[in-house]
Amino acid sequence: MLQKSVSAQQSLLPDISPAYLDKLIDIAKQNYPAVRANQFKVEEAQANVTKANISYLDVFSVSYIYQPNGFSGINTNNGTTTGSSSYNYFNGIQAGITFNLGAFFEKPSEVKVAKKELAIAGDQQAEYLLTLINNVKKRYYTYMQDIANLKLISQSTIDAQEVFASEKHRFEKGEVTFEEYNRAQLSLTQSYQQKILAESTVLIAKADLEELLGEKLEDVR
Repeated sequence: MLQKSVSAQQSLLPDISPAYLDKLIDIAKQNYPAVRANQFKVEEAQANVTKANISYLDVFSVSYIYQPNGFSGINTNNGTTTGSSSYNYFNGIQAGITFNLGAFFEKPSEVKVAKKELAIAGDQQAEYLLTLINNVKKRYYTYMQDIANLKLISQSTIDAQEVFASEKHRFEKGEVTFEEYNRAQLSLTQSYQQKILAESTVLIAKADLEELLGEKLEDVR
């Protein structure tokens, strides 16, 4: 029985699901906090590029003077200030546009800096995604390896139980010595310990993988 179980578990590859792994990677990209933080930096840098391009309009400034119709501060008779019997050559709104040449030459540099910051933010996000993908793969493979190992140890425990039951029966019939019976019992105890350790290893590997996913594996569909 043990030989059959070992043969059935001699390869891990059949248990690996590329489609399921891709789903885990997508979930990690959506949920992991550092990914969202880096994406915010990319969006912020993109907004700064837009602001830098729009800021070209800042080099122009508009000013205006409003002069009500029918009012002038100059008397046409004696040149003194008065509020009546006057004439003004300029009535209504007079507007003007000024151009800041120095600020205009600074804008290309500001746009260039903003674009570089966007490129850096994008590269940092891309680099982090590669690291995240690699970590998800490693933890998934480790998790699957620990599950396969647990299956082997569980089968070994079943075999040890059968051997112990047989040795106990033979010992009670006087067919084996106490030493042989005790060895079977010790082997069973060690199998139990190995199984408990393997179960703990699986749980730890599962927790490590879920840390990157932001949700439990049971919730992954």
